[in-house]
Parts: sequence; structure tokens; C-alpha cells
Amino acid sequence: MTETRFFSNRIVTPDGVISGEMVVQGGRIVSVDEHGSKPSQALDWADDIIIPGLIDIHTDNLEKHFMPRPGTRWDSFGAALAHDAQCAAAGITTVYDSLSLSGAKNGLDRGEALPEMMDAVRRAGAVGALKADHRLHLRCEVSNPHLMDLVAQHIDNPALALFSVMDHAPGQRNVGGLEGWRKKWRFQGKSEAEIDAQLVETLERRDTANAPRRRAEIAAIAKQAALPLASHDDSSEAHIEEAAAFGVTIAEFPVTIEAARHAARHDMINVMGAPNFVRGGSHSGNVSAREIASGGLLHALCSDYVPMSMIKAAFQLTEAPFDWSLPQAIDLVAGAPARMCGLKDRGELRRGLRADFVRVRVLGNWPTPIEVWREGVRVA
Repeated sequence: MTETRFFSNRIVTPDGVISGEMVVQGGRIVSVDEHGSKPSQALDWADDIIIPGLIDIHTDNLEKHFMPRPGTRWDSFGAALAHDAQCAAAGITTVYDSLSLSGAKNGLDRGEALPEMMDAVRRAGAVGALKADHRLHLRCEVSNPHLMDLVAQHIDNPALALFSVMDHAPGQRNVGGLEGWRKKWRFQGKSEAEIDAQLVETLERRDTANAPRRRAEIAAIAKQAALPLASHDDSSEAHIEEAAAFGVTIAEFPVTIEAARHAARHDMINVMGAPNFVRGGSHSGNVSAREIASGGLLHALCSDYVPMSMIKAAFQLTEAPFDWSLPQAIDLVAGAPARMCGLKDRGELRRGLRADFVRVRVLGNWPTPIEVWREGVRVA
């Protein structure tokens, strides 16, 4: 097997940043050793930073390529390729495509579109067209009356690796109840007439009365399948208590500091959207990811809707006022997501793990992936 050696003055290991050599063979990391100078056979990456490949547990990015304009579908195979390329270019080597079973939104019927999107990713992977390792994060909208029938169609998908439960019905899990739901859409530029129309349409296809029962059913399915379960957009201690009782281990996008704090008390992993952190606030008026970080409650980041946001947010955490170490910050986008999803073969640069890594150079004020490697092969 071919052996490749990489030298950098800044290799980010779990224990610190070292100047040294990383040796890769057969898709695995053979060794990571400290060296004062470049060994003769190593590729010289000088002061470029080597970090583990990022692991993104929640991204809506595929949907954006599948339907680039409201009501306008793009070729599903081409959408999968574009989505994958964008993720790889952002340093993401493992991506959980978070596809929703929430009925219709912006002209896209998720129940109808989800099989087509999943099949496109499968077909692209089968012919070797994908750069990243793709898995399925099934987002279960518990107020959707057809949820359980839809879940049954996908439960045997070998790519299924993560469940989350959520309730986006008006007034549910929103800061401020129904008025908070309206405020969110005002924040995004909707007129009052548009909000009223959307409210009527949404309520017509929602069934909140049976949502708690469906939440319990999804929790039971996740437990039987031995897959991690996340709870989405919790806003209160009561929501966290309910999630804990169902065996939830991941608090995904808690919308208040109180919910995030209570989730931490239950040893749940608080995952926030990296775009929220980079922007300095939530696009829908929820708690800022920076506030969560300042409170010592931020455990992991995901791309949510901007793939390049993950690496940017991680590096921002090394700056004032946070001043995290680089290994601590990178763990939020690599090691922590791996651990929460049971991926024991990746997420860190150490002997025996997959050779998923990124060569990073800071250009302007952006940490920029220069090269991206997956299982010892350069993919971007």
C-alpha cells in the first residue's frame, strides 16, 4: 500500500497543536509524530493547518439544490452532486443529509421529494461520484398526521443514521408561542397578509393533538434501531424533561438559554447552527449561539444551511472574547459530532482512524480549505 507523509508546523491533534508529520496508508492514519523539521519524504505544508475532516450532523443544503427556486425542481442527481461538492469544498468529509418529513413547504412536498433526493444520493454514491460520506438524518415532524406512514417507508434505508423529532406547528416550540411564530416570519420579511395565509395553510395540514404520541413512537423506533435521537427547537425546561424521558441525547438548536442549560444538566449535547454563530445571532430571533458558547453550553456545531460556516465558526471561537484553544474549537465540528453519532473511526487526527483531514490556510479573515482528503484520497 502506498504511504503518504505530510508535514505541517500546525497539526491539530486532540492533545494540542504540534509541528510534525502525519503518515497515511491504506486510507488510515498510521502515525502522527512531533518533528522539529520536515522529514525528507514528507509533503511540506509549512504553516498551513491540518485538521480532521468536519462532520456535519444537520444540513438542509440538499433541498436548496433540489429546489433552487420556490416551485422549481432541479435534476435530483445534479442536485446531489452540487450539494456534495459544496460540502467537500467546506472541509466536510462526513455529512448527515437532514431531510424532513414535514409535509409541504415553499411548494415542496417533503414526503414526495424525500425518496427522490435520497435515491439521487444513493445513485451518486454507487457510481463513485460523491466526495463526502453521506448519511441520512431523518427529521420527524410530529405534528404531521402522516408522519408514521412516511417513517415506515424509510426505516430500512441502510443510510439512516440519526433521528430527530420536531414540531414546527404555529405556537409550538417557538419563543413567544403563536406571536413568536408570527414574529419569526416578520423577521424573514413576510407581510402580515402572507403570514395570515401561511397560518391558515399550516393549521389545515397539522395535527398537534397527537404530536406527543408520535414523539414517543419515534423515540421507540430510534431505540429499537440503536440510533441516536435528537430533539429540535426545545424552548423550556419542560421540553427538555420530556426529551430526557424519551432517551434523547442531542439537544438540537435549543431556542433559549434556559433550555440549553437544562439540557446540559441532563448530559445532552447542545448542537447549534454555525451560521447563527458566524452572524452573531439567529435568523429567526432565537438565542444566539455565541451566548450559548459564552455560557459554557456549546458542545457541537453543524452547518444548518451554510456548509462553509462550520470551519469559520470554529476558528472564530479561538478569537476574543472566547479564546478557545484550536483543538477545543475544532472538536466542536469533528470530534464531538463523531462521538454523539457513535462514529469511532473518525473525528480526530490520531493513529488508526480514517485519514479524513483538511489542509487549511487563513486567507483574509477566512480559514479556507486548500485540500480535502477522505480515507487517504484527495477529494477537493
